[in-house]
Amino acid sequence: MNRNILSFLTLCLGVCNANLSQNVPNSAAPSIVPSPLRNSTGLPLSPQTWNALKIDDYLAHYPGGSNLTLQDYAFSHQAQNFICGIGEGCHAGQLGNPVTAPDWYVLYAAQEWNAVQNSIYTAIGFAVSMVQATAGSMVTDLFGTKSHSIFFKLQDIFVLLSALAFTVAVLSIIIPGPPGLIVGSVIAGAIAAGTSTVFTGINLYQSWDRTPDGFTRWSSYVYYLSEWQSKVQDKLANMTSTTIQSGISSPPGIANVLKGGIFLNNTQIEEQQNVQKQIERTLTVRILVDILRTQDPCNGKGPNGAWHGDDFLSFCKNGTMMNIVKAKGKKTDNKWFNARVIADKYNISTEYLVTQSWNCFQKYKTFNYDPYRNGTLPTDINAECVANLPVCDCTEPAIKHARRKGHSTTRACREQGKLPI
Repeated sequence: MNRNILSFLTLCLGVCNANLSQNVPNSAAPSIVPSPLRNSTGLPLSPQTWNALKIDDYLAHYPGGSNLTLQDYAFSHQAQNFICGIGEGCHAGQLGNPVTAPDWYVLYAAQEWNAVQNSIYTAIGFAVSMVQATAGSMVTDLFGTKSHSIFFKLQDIFVLLSALAFTVAVLSIIIPGPPGLIVGSVIAGAIAAGTSTVFTGINLYQSWDRTPDGFTRWSSYVYYLSEWQSKVQDKLANMTSTTIQSGISSPPGIANVLKGGIFLNNTQIEEQQNVQKQIERTLTVRILVDILRTQDPCNGKGPNGAWHGDDFLSFCKNGTMMNIVKAKGKKTDNKWFNARVIADKYNISTEYLVTQSWNCFQKYKTFNYDPYRNGTLPTDINAECVANLPVCDCTEPAIKHARRKGHSTTRACREQGKLPI
């Protein structure tokens, strides 16, 4: 590991229960194919209706359901143009024209699920385009033209990004309509584990000495973000296709995705722009944390005793100072070129970065702990460990003693705190 690239964080203390009557159709068992007595148009689009009609049981025991695809199922109920998939808009039409209950509710829920998949797919593309521009802006803002000996291990950045595959498996992708709230499993079966191995073979070290121009720096981000986008969208499209092409009652089929009526909720897809911004926000924080990779009593001239100046990333609260600095060999560089733009331009505060990292370290007691490396990354930037800078606690006796002997913060944290910097 090249120690010149790493910066770190150190801390020092200063001093439905509705029951619907049913008729039994002649062609199916009574417990499987319910039919409401009252006018079907009076039934709300809700999980309660789904459960009252026992649609999960209906689909689980549907004749030939283990081999009948979603499109074939729709065709068998006269919905001849019901074609779902990425880039497709399948529509159930009006209840009873031609599809009747309970099958119309199944197709309507599938329609909503398909809309969510397409919304995610599109949001990923727009978000990556924006983050590519933001990453270039960060390189320009945070590294001056005379900055040297700063190495980026792009593999680390983009393995983290690849672990973001299907990050939008979150509540914010959906605005649930009345009466209920769609829980986090709304995309169960459609959004799965991240593709953390996508970029396993990449081991590219990018030196600003060897690539001095900003365009080359930015183009590296653009290339790998594009690769990530392609892999993620392909995976999402393939998973969507698998669900559609599998037998409706088979394990990967649509019945499992729609279970419990989670999409029968008068669902509205959140505005594309909002979904996109949520993805952008988390991606941006993760890239910044990789760029920013300290301490003293709170007696500085900044807010609450923090260090003062536009080149510092310093924060104090309740007598505790936390600073983000760079390790340069055995020395410590406390200053960051253009540090103020992180908060002013990108709206990411030093308080957020250090508090997130400290809380993550306190909980998991390990450096750079990343609970999202092999799974999904939330779009909520306040979720734990989104920012996970390595932490050095300068209140530890051995570290404190070493610093008093004249060792730099970097050396004390590396040798006494065993910080891998």
